[in-house]
Amino acid sequence: MKTSLLILLLIVATAKVPPTMVYICSGAKGKKYHLRADCRGLSSCQHKIIKITLAKAQKDGLTLCGWEK
Repeated sequence: MKTSLLILLLIVATAKVPPTMVYICSGAKGKKYHLRADCRGLSSCQHKIIKITLAKAQKDGLTLCGWEK
């Protein structure tokens, strides 16, 4: 039983998880990322709304939109 559980945990731990995608306004002043494309925080975006990975958004110094906290 312990061996089966250990094998299952090993499989789960090594499984590839798809990256979480977030939305940003492509303008130069954007400082937030959004979990939904229809977020209220994106309503004033005058540029293109693009989809990027959460890791890239955080690497670029973006933080979660206040409407989604």
